[in-house]
Amino acid sequence: MELSSKRHIIFLSRNAKIIRMACRSLLQHRLRSALSIIGIICGVVSFIAMISIGEGAKREAIAQIKRLGTDNIYVKALPLTEVDERKAREGLSTGLSLSDVERLERLSPAIVNVAYMIKLPASSVKNDKESFFQVISTSANFSTLKDLHLKEGRFITEHDIRWGNLVSVVGSNVADRMYTQGPETGYIRIGEQIFRIVGILKRYDLVEPESSIISEMNYNEVIFIPSGTESSISRAERGYRSQGDRLSEIIVRVRKTEEVGVIAEVVRRALEVSHGGIGDYQILVPLELLHQAMKTRRLFNIVLGFIAFISLVVGGIGIMNIMLASVSERTREIGIRRAVGASKEHILIQFLTETVVLTLLGGLIGTVIGLVSVKTMSVILGWKMAVTPWAIFLPLSMSITVGIISGLFPAIQASRMDPVVALRQD
Repeated sequence: MELSSKRHIIFLSRNAKIIRMACRSLLQHRLRSALSIIGIICGVVSFIAMISIGEGAKREAIAQIKRLGTDNIYVKALPLTEVDERKAREGLSTGLSLSDVERLERLSPAIVNVAYMIKLPASSVKNDKESFFQVISTSANFSTLKDLHLKEGRFITEHDIRWGNLVSVVGSNVADRMYTQGPETGYIRIGEQIFRIVGILKRYDLVEPESSIISEMNYNEVIFIPSGTESSISRAERGYRSQGDRLSEIIVRVRKTEEVGVIAEVVRRALEVSHGGIGDYQILVPLELLHQAMKTRRLFNIVLGFIAFISLVVGGIGIMNIMLASVSERTREIGIRRAVGASKEHILIQFLTETVVLTLLGGLIGTVIGLVSVKTMSVILGWKMAVTPWAIFLPLSMSITVGIISGLFPAIQASRMDPVVALRQD
């Protein structure tokens, strides 16, 4: 045990001595050493920044898609083309309707819930001030499928739909601008009808349109009313003269996430048959969008990583040039060390250690600058960026690897130098 411990101490002492010699040699040419690691620093900074941008964009896209619900299937109404209009007049399709909702509810045991809505562009009037909001006639289970939460009161119920109660649930902005009293006491005028406010939604964090891959409704500016009560609003206010009472959207909730793909195909075939092949609807599957987004972001990260890797390689080439120049300058030193007993391995390790110290220092500095840069860009530019342990470990380890590879050739060249020839050099 004592012999093994002594060998270990000798090994550590020898390595520490080599590192001290490498640092001493690099400090003799401070400017050259600093310039040689700039390429590594730039490569690491760009690597961290690119990975962080890609990771932030990926997380944002995934969050947007998950908001829709990965176990949901959306069927959205589309405007008809002239050909589809003619087919519709022939009775082949009347657009999305309540009959489609009933058909989808009976389609498969894997479908556990079906909600629907109708968008009604209408004006709201309160205290002689007119404000325009999105009015939606919806089913009672819409809030469950869309994961909407209430700040006060309640959502629309089946009882409201059955009895045609003129009640409403409003978004936070509507509540702030239209009244200051609590639920059950506030009223809002939609078209020619007065609706009692029974609930207020919590404020909804809306993703900026330019950064969103999916168009989301601003629920802060929405007024929900029970399905069927839209008939009490004048058609002039509703602006639905040409569309009748067609549904704007149907949401299908699937029992298990792994069944979404199969059920989506079943829904496609069922609607294709019931609508006579008319393309007056669009099926949106968030789970498929999620897989596509992750695949796209993975490819995006690979491309960004490759670009950053090129920067590291360029930095490594710069270090190789510096080390080759250092070998040429220190030819006599190499000859003297060989003459007093240093082996080829000692020379090889000496120059390789100097390279590793340079690249490690450049990697550490680049990591610090990279983290600061990511934080600064996130605050100033408002970009969604995410720094992961992988974004730190990968560029740092790659910088060391590039340093070892770039310093290997000069180190080998130095170790193979003939000591007699080296001593003759001035």
